[in-house]
Amino acid sequence: MEQLRQEPVNDLAWARGLEPPSLQTWPARETSRLSGWLLRFTGGLSHRVNSVATLEFHGHDLTAAVDAAERAYRARGLPPMFQVTAATRPEGLAQLLTARGYVCVAPTLVCVADVGIVRARCAQAADAQLLMQADRGFDTLVISGSHSQADGQERLEILSRTAVPHVRITIAVQGKPVACGTGALALGRVGINLMRTIPDCRRRGHAKHVLRAIADWSHAQGASEIFLSVEEANAVARRLYESIGFARAYACRYYRKD
Repeated sequence: MEQLRQEPVNDLAWARGLEPPSLQTWPARETSRLSGWLLRFTGGLSHRVNSVATLEFHGHDLTAAVDAAERAYRARGLPPMFQVTAATRPEGLAQLLTARGYVCVAPTLVCVADVGIVRARCAQAADAQLLMQADRGFDTLVISGSHSQADGQERLEILSRTAVPHVRITIAVQGKPVACGTGALALGRVGINLMRTIPDCRRRGHAKHVLRAIADWSHAQGASEIFLSVEEANAVARRLYESIGFARAYACRYYRKD
């Protein structure tokens, strides 16, 4: 598997810098604190908002803390899941989870780009209509491009409760919605989510038009960096993001126990 550009080489620094805004740009339905960890509960589908954010840990008994987290997720009918990055605390959590029967699912990379570079490398939509508000076409794109209808509905629900400034972008060609994405501003950076393109319209530049619109909006908001997550196995998306200036910031792993 080819690598994204490696300019951001300090995984720990980038994880500490990007994980806090990601908590605000992709908010869970319910949260609670446990020994410094943030337990996030939603509908059980989006990994980020159905896992334990592990940036801080103030407990004295790691095993007891994992036990308590597992009980909290089981009580809500959800499988226990932990998000692990270079900034995870305490160190060694991934090894303990593996020993307890957890499995790493959907290995992901968090990537970051300079807004100016993205604007320079992505053309504005010339032969397409650009919509910057909620509409039925946006919702249809999100649901049809998700793993299931329930998965898409959960993601729309997450977007509906996003409290920070955000924008929804839809690209339509001859009145037909073909691509979409969102940007949300928190702590000076913009997180990108819900990038979708219908299958028969891929590789035509529509995703770049969406990203250019988000970059333009980010620039207007005073943000100089945008970030997103992409599954390691999604080579097509990784090549696209690399081509317009995104670089790997750090790896993100989700450990789940079914």
